[in-house]
Amino acid sequence: MILHSPQFQKAKRYITAAALSLFAFHSAPVMLQAENVATEEWNISADKITRYEDPQSVVAEGNIILEKREKLPPPPPPTEAEKGMTDWSELLGEEPAQKKEVKAEQIDAAPAATMKTTVTIKADWMVYDTTLQSIKARGNVEINTGEDVLTADQASLDLTKETGTFTNASVVRSNKSLHLEGKTIEKTGVNTYNIGDGWAITCKVEKGETPPWSFASKDTKIEPGGYAVLKHARFNVKGVPIFYTPYLILPVKNTRQTGLLFPEFSSSSNNGFGLNLPFFWNISDSADMTFYPQYYTDRGFMPGLEFRYAQGDMEKGAIVGTWLDDELSDPSETGYYQDTGFTHTNSDRYWIRGKADHTFGDDWQTRLDLDIVSDRDYLTEFNTGVNGYNKTADRFLDEYGRDFENKRAETRDNTLKVMKSWSGMTLEGTLLGVNDVRAVETDPTPLWKLPSFDFTGFRTIGESDFSYDWESGYVNYWREDGVGGHRFDLHPSISAPVPLGQYLESRAEVGVRETFYLVNTYGDGEWTNDDQQNRLLADFEWEVGTTVLKNFFADASQNSGFDHQVHPYVQYQFLPDVDQDELPIFDEVDAIEDVNRVVYGVDNFFNLFDNYASGNATLQDYAYVKLSQYYDLRDDYAGDSSSDVLGLSDLSAASNDIISADSDGRFSDIFLRTGWTPTNYLAVEYQTDIDAYGDGFVAHSFEGTYRTKRGDHFSLDYSFSDDSSIEQINGLARTHLINNWFTSIDVEHSLSNDETQEATVSLTYQALCWSMSLESNYTPEDTAFMVVFNLANIGGRLGLGN
Repeated sequence: MILHSPQFQKAKRYITAAALSLFAFHSAPVMLQAENVATEEWNISADKITRYEDPQSVVAEGNIILEKREKLPPPPPPTEAEKGMTDWSELLGEEPAQKKEVKAEQIDAAPAATMKTTVTIKADWMVYDTTLQSIKARGNVEINTGEDVLTADQASLDLTKETGTFTNASVVRSNKSLHLEGKTIEKTGVNTYNIGDGWAITCKVEKGETPPWSFASKDTKIEPGGYAVLKHARFNVKGVPIFYTPYLILPVKNTRQTGLLFPEFSSSSNNGFGLNLPFFWNISDSADMTFYPQYYTDRGFMPGLEFRYAQGDMEKGAIVGTWLDDELSDPSETGYYQDTGFTHTNSDRYWIRGKADHTFGDDWQTRLDLDIVSDRDYLTEFNTGVNGYNKTADRFLDEYGRDFENKRAETRDNTLKVMKSWSGMTLEGTLLGVNDVRAVETDPTPLWKLPSFDFTGFRTIGESDFSYDWESGYVNYWREDGVGGHRFDLHPSISAPVPLGQYLESRAEVGVRETFYLVNTYGDGEWTNDDQQNRLLADFEWEVGTTVLKNFFADASQNSGFDHQVHPYVQYQFLPDVDQDELPIFDEVDAIEDVNRVVYGVDNFFNLFDNYASGNATLQDYAYVKLSQYYDLRDDYAGDSSSDVLGLSDLSAASNDIISADSDGRFSDIFLRTGWTPTNYLAVEYQTDIDAYGDGFVAHSFEGTYRTKRGDHFSLDYSFSDDSSIEQINGLARTHLINNWFTSIDVEHSLSNDETQEATVSLTYQALCWSMSLESNYTPEDTAFMVVFNLANIGGRLGLGN
């Protein structure tokens, strides 16, 4: 009975493993006598092992594990510098740690070799020929190479070449990007295979399970570059063939690979049926290119090209171009123009866009933005699909943190910026070119900056409480037709606190602004004043306020709760009235309006806190309420003024005409700004301007966003401006419906025009190895439908660094 006890069997297994190791030592002298530190050794363990002398081999049965182990090189010995390093305890003035005694015979002793298992083979029965270094195995055969796991009913394997043949076998990549099965699989290299009468899928499938989709072939080769080459391939859905191709190459590695991306299908009332079959070219580890041969039955061929490169997070760029010889852009297509209201007449239509980020030298930051379109209608018409405006803008916003001008904008900026910041100072240079796509040519044309420079900074004056800051700039304004020229602008200011008592905070600031113009005319432009102009302005601001803080504890331990900060303030702002009638008007720096007003308000902030008793409390923004107004003191007050002079640039457009047209009052609207963030998933902001003389709301807006832990997203925006006659509501909902179904609804609706400007609805089914989306996009000019079908690791956009 003792011979069959678990303890005896365990001991027997270890004994047989040790015996086999000794046997391998004598039977493979060539391997063990090699002087290479990477010498390989094969160790085997099993429930039962039988040794044979001729040929020299072993037969193993039950729970067999055969391991290939690689000897790792020893760590390098310490350098002389490392030997003489001062102990940290000595540097820190601490008691030196007691050093462990080292015996003389240990000083020159070589470190023990470290072994790493590189291949593991398991089976129920195995014969191991130690002379030929080959095995034959059957029953639950499994070979794990670290990257691939191969299972089979039977196997014959050359251990030296790592090649062999397998029956009823499957191969699964460790990153689950490939699953292969075949009646016979021939292993031709470390991770290369020939598969006979099998199928492939680029995601994991449980053994015996019918794959949701697969590529089947009589002959499949997995090549070293990470490709599956299939001859006479069939695309199967649940085992049913629905598509045949005589030759197919699939990327079977979860990295960037050259090959076809999955096609995009669409149907539109204006475009007709559309097909886009992208081809991805992996140029190098840091660059790639995608070709988009798109075709619309009602418009023609629309090729596209995208080039990308990346050498790091701040060293990257992308440029995309699409072009179309539009068959609908013909005067005879009267129905097209009548139904859509489009005004373009050109048939050559294109959109070139791109961005680049780079850091040069000593932290010089550069930003390039390209946005060139052929006509004002292009982005409104082609706003769906992988190269449409919507997805292109989202893609660049996610990658570069900035997107493009609104698709309805008729002037589109193209800029190259270079910026350097150091010690409280910033220098920025800009080249600006404007793409003008207005339907009617106007005079003057848009201004270009060729170039402009802005230099700003802040400094304290010695050890005093005084500080000074400055804004300075130069710009060369050029335009095709109209008035341009050079402008130099310098605006320094000095500020200091004004002591008014223990409970009041006060600060005054005085500045001077000098602006010089050298005026030029271009094209048909005319200028009747002197070419050289000059302006000198002074400005003054004084603010007095105080802050009151109160903690409200939520528990008896006074460890958590919220605080309320109240900050009432009064400001006086003055800017004299200076004659500027002879100055050119380029932007907001020119023709600055005079100011003489008193601004007053109160800011409220609510913050949640926790761990108050520890002295290191954590704070979280919870809510704020800001209320402000101003009173105009100008003698020649006419009833309108610019709120931007107050630094209230977040006010709506309606706030620029502060006073009601039928009132001579000097009080501005009442400005209310409030926000609420009760959780990390919910945020609400509301802004409103209220007429001080009883005419109610003149402008207000609402923004609300809610997210869930599982990824649902809901947002609602509402804006109203009485002055601009604008009332708009936008809504977005992206949610998980049931099981594998997801939906997204995005609507932009103009209440003032009683018109839906754009609506996009999509329904997506997401399975383990594939997904399908049905998408509809509506605009007043067009209705489009798209079908997007994605296979796991095939057909999606492959980003740099994947």
